[in-house]
Amino acid sequence: MRFIIKEQPYEEVIAAGKYRYERDGRLTGAVEQWRLTAVTDGYQFLRVDLDARDAPSGHTYLYHAVVHPDGSVERLKYRFWGGGLDIVGDMVLAETAVTATRTQNGQTSEQVLELPEGYRFWFPSVAGLHFAGWRGNDPKTAVILNGRIGGPDTLAAQVVAFECYPTITDYFAREIAGQVRQYSPWRLSWNDQLRIIWRSAEDGWPIGMERGDGLTAVASQLIRYKT
Repeated sequence: MRFIIKEQPYEEVIAAGKYRYERDGRLTGAVEQWRLTAVTDGYQFLRVDLDARDAPSGHTYLYHAVVHPDGSVERLKYRFWGGGLDIVGDMVLAETAVTATRTQNGQTSEQVLELPEGYRFWFPSVAGLHFAGWRGNDPKTAVILNGRIGGPDTLAAQVVAFECYPTITDYFAREIAGQVRQYSPWRLSWNDQLRIIWRSAEDGWPIGMERGDGLTAVASQLIRYKT
């Protein structure tokens, strides 16, 4: 697994895992690995390596999220390579504003976005979808990274209206990562995008995802070191 910021000796690993991406039941070659660690004063670091170098896109995403004790992302650093693009980004999320700096192929830009209190945030990976449920229930406004790869605003911050809710009130059960696990499907939609997030009954962490275009991701490894 590759990191933007390497783990330090004072960090305590809480959990780690891996997702495999499939389409029509066949592996795409894309793999997502993640590690969640505890640091001081209740803060956590989430590191994600979404490696699609062996998939048709050939893209790579690296994320380093600073998670506030309340469970929301306070800061996100990210890197992207692929399709002739090299992007370095940094987002600082405050209660009613987001400051985002991004360098794409050597050109740097900055955004300052004013947002309503209680806005949501997530970033484009299965682990990143976990945070769609944080920062309150209303209003239905989120700031996200533009996941349409190829233009000058690739992975720029954007404000969207969204919906996020459980599709059933019960749980499904299936074998995932070598163990029968219960999960609840949540529907997340914005613009023309759709995600069904399989939230674990144990702690709400995503153990799988279905995308509107048929791409799926399922946890192939899930390790919890502490509760």
